[in-house]
Amino acid sequence: MTADAEKEKELEAQIQRFQRSARRRIRRLAHLSPRLADLVISFPAAAYVLATDAIPPDAAGEAVRRVKDGRSLREVADPLKLPLWLRWVPPEALTGALGEIPNSEKFAKQIANRIPRYPAQAEGWLNWVCFAGQAAHEDFALWIAARKPIAHGRRPMQQIPLRPLAAYAWYSRQPAGGARDLISKPWQPSMNFETAAWLTQQWIDQIAKSFLAKRPRRGPGRYKRRPASGLTMVPLRTGMQLRDEGAYMCHCVADYIHLVANGDCQIFSIRNNSLRVATMEIRPSRKPGGYQIIQIQGPNNSRVVDPVIEFARTWVSRYEVDPTAALEGDLELYEVKPGPWEYLWQPYKAAKGPKGFEPTVACLERLLADADLLQRPR
Repeated sequence: MTADAEKEKELEAQIQRFQRSARRRIRRLAHLSPRLADLVISFPAAAYVLATDAIPPDAAGEAVRRVKDGRSLREVADPLKLPLWLRWVPPEALTGALGEIPNSEKFAKQIANRIPRYPAQAEGWLNWVCFAGQAAHEDFALWIAARKPIAHGRRPMQQIPLRPLAAYAWYSRQPAGGARDLISKPWQPSMNFETAAWLTQQWIDQIAKSFLAKRPRRGPGRYKRRPASGLTMVPLRTGMQLRDEGAYMCHCVADYIHLVANGDCQIFSIRNNSLRVATMEIRPSRKPGGYQIIQIQGPNNSRVVDPVIEFARTWVSRYEVDPTAALEGDLELYEVKPGPWEYLWQPYKAAKGPKGFEPTVACLERLLADADLLQRPR
């Protein structure tokens, strides 16, 4: 095999390591010049940003000119606004928009030996590190970078459950006030992940207690809560409720915490008076406004008896026009008032932005769900 053929084979093998949607554009970039082909090998992140049109055309053009002129990788990285340490990140880590990436001198010196050696870890690692830097600070991002096992597999940025842990780390460095006063033990870089996750959960649980509804609201009365059969539907919306259901029924419903928090599905406990008899998952159906039953499981994932299945089908069919009635009919667990909420979170929102900390019950339940997910092996 000639040297050129060998080099072309190496280049194609490298291109195959990028996400499928970017390969054609990476290949096209590499064929523009030999030096751009070398960039795909030596600095995958720079090639990825150029190929995916992730930056303004003027900056991309300047970077391409510098590559063709044989300038250093540092000089190529400048117009792309990429930290030079990214040259060590494998192609597998590059998915979607890279976002804001930590780039201090201290961070660059310490991050190199924390980059995963294995592609399976690199897939999610970079997203976690970038999110940690944005939502807390660079020390927290370095700490997360060393916890490689939690980053296995790709996860969209909006589904990374680091928000409460990042807020905990950020508040731990504040003197006092707001949510800082509820932290029992501040985050430290010397903590192991399990301890920090447990302390985060305790902190978020303490915050949630301050928003427990003093007078549970009853539903609008559009349906009977306790029909003649004695069967009732109880929505499960928090990590605590799902964990309790899973423990009692001996199945894995607690693993659905993030799906519930994202609104992807709704979970209900079907009860005969106070006895739990089945757990039901419903999701939006293809019919606008409707819901469909995905699964109904009894204890230990056993088969559910026909009367319970018929009750569930009738119940879902009855409320498919307005499925929110199911939630409105239950007793509200939390009541989030803007004043107390802003007192707790305003310092963090002022520093990091309001996303994920809106004064709503849904936001509080999402923080609880994320804190619960951090307790689970990644």
